[in-house]
Amino acid sequence: MKAVATLLLGMAVQTAGYIAFADNVGDHMVLQQAPSKAGIFGSLNTTSLMGTEPTVTATVIPVGGSPYEVPAKLTNNSNNWVAYLRPTPAGGNYTIKVTCTGCAPEGPNTIEMSDVTFGDVWYCGGQSNMALPLSHTLSRNDSLKAIQAGQFSNIRIYQMNSNMNEPISWGTLLNATQIPIRHSHNLFFSFSSTCYYFGQELTRMMGDKAPPIGLINTAFGGSRAAQWTPNATSIQCGNVTIKGTSQRFFDDRVMPFSQMSIKGFVWYQGENDMGNVFGNSKYSTGYSCEIPKMVGAWRSAFSKEPNTTSPDAPFGLVTLASSGGEGHPDIGGMYFAQTGSYGDIPNAVFPNTFLAHAYDLADPFSNTTCYKIGCCENPPKTGVNCHGCDAYCASTKATKFYMSPIHPRNKLPLGQRLAQACYGTVYEPGKVAVKGPVISGCSVSNGKLTVKFNEKMLNGDHVVVDNYQRGNNASMLQVLTNSTSFCLQTGSSGNSSLGLCLDNGFGKSFYFDSRDKINSLKTWPMVNIDVESSTTITADVSDYDEIFGIRYAFFESSNSGCCSLNNRTSDPCPSASCPLKSSSGLPATPFVARVVNGKCECVSPQVCDE
Repeated sequence: MKAVATLLLGMAVQTAGYIAFADNVGDHMVLQQAPSKAGIFGSLNTTSLMGTEPTVTATVIPVGGSPYEVPAKLTNNSNNWVAYLRPTPAGGNYTIKVTCTGCAPEGPNTIEMSDVTFGDVWYCGGQSNMALPLSHTLSRNDSLKAIQAGQFSNIRIYQMNSNMNEPISWGTLLNATQIPIRHSHNLFFSFSSTCYYFGQELTRMMGDKAPPIGLINTAFGGSRAAQWTPNATSIQCGNVTIKGTSQRFFDDRVMPFSQMSIKGFVWYQGENDMGNVFGNSKYSTGYSCEIPKMVGAWRSAFSKEPNTTSPDAPFGLVTLASSGGEGHPDIGGMYFAQTGSYGDIPNAVFPNTFLAHAYDLADPFSNTTCYKIGCCENPPKTGVNCHGCDAYCASTKATKFYMSPIHPRNKLPLGQRLAQACYGTVYEPGKVAVKGPVISGCSVSNGKLTVKFNEKMLNGDHVVVDNYQRGNNASMLQVLTNSTSFCLQTGSSGNSSLGLCLDNGFGKSFYFDSRDKINSLKTWPMVNIDVESSTTITADVSDYDEIFGIRYAFFESSNSGCCSLNNRTSDPCPSASCPLKSSSGLPATPFVARVVNGKCECVSPQVCDE
């Protein structure tokens, strides 16, 4: 069935001929619109060459327009060719013929692709929460109905085969919905949910101005950042381990697209680096150093040819969901590392970037107790208390988890955030808010903590504290009551009586008595919060003689996210239920800071001294 699906969607079939398109170039594709020169490329069968250097020419034939020719360049000892087309405005319907003269004894050898259009091409990469197929998402049927009703016809998709996704050659969404695959799904449901919902919601935001959008998914479940990064780049960062599979996906899943001009990138990864050193870009260590350098390596690879992909092409990132710890602690420290240790992006190491947070988008039914005790079996196990499990079982029957709640099924809100951040950064800068509250300072005086947020970044919004269970102090804002327990990442000391802090905020490690539980609610108790002004919140900290730090959204909540401290019920945990956000509904950016002499001191290079 895979082969049938691929042919129906129009993949350029490779034959034993003299010239061919690459696998990711073919009928129905979207090429990057002006001002970029779009690239098309492929291979030559050099064993059949006539003994002289062949010439390759691309002829672009617009429907209702005048054709033109461009010469192709031969590369890799004449084994490959690439042609860069004239900058072309969005839209249109084109046939492109590529002819090799001097390849075959019987005369010119020609291949062609049809139903090609121009627009904006977005490349999506990462690991399993990017790869997660639409079949495992709660909103998939709504999207299916919308596509069948003629919506989002501007979007075309391409997907590499992976350990989670079927291969999809270039084609329209409607075509993909009409091709059945196993388990009564259609090919569209195999596509990356995060990538698709980004494109869907970007189209919705742009309305009539939306160009054709090409979405490319190359994500691979369980992959590490080092696999997507050239080894020569990774070794620039201390505490990054190079393994046998490092660079593998940069070679196999990034570089094959590098001659294809694109608008930008979207990246969602980090779960499989939770057990590695988070580090700090300031000290050129760990994940915090590696990801910005990976971004630079990708941009460099795609912009090698002048006037194709921009050297600073927009790059979107997603922070991990609260369920993304893979059994490791300190997910808040990973949030910090995912920003290059600046606390927010764009910044000096992450220029021209946009960000969507997922820490408050845990799966609505993250508690798997009903499943584990057998209440969702048919019939349910006898002798177990299944009270309150009906809604959970109905939800997981209608939309099955992929493995577990580590892959939240509510990917539509994430796509909405990515699209809004992209729209307000790339397409209409300043027109919409692109982020929630970002800390700019704090002060402590007379038992009162005041936290201030950057007014400019709120872009006309104001700070909001939604309802939460105040009786449980479930605000997600914590204060540090022990001056020696400030730590961004813990590790194993090899001694059961000693704990190890890998990073005290200054890039230094220290040991502590393992009984101290430096991340517990005793050391970091939560405090209730209230809005004081459009840019500030306050908390009563008079119960503590002194506080030495503050942090938000760092609580180790396993799969339950913002509902982890709520009274247990059988109700689902609503998306976006962490209380601190902007008036447009965007969540606060996670933050951590020391409190020194009554003022905040963020971990450098982040600054929050307002």
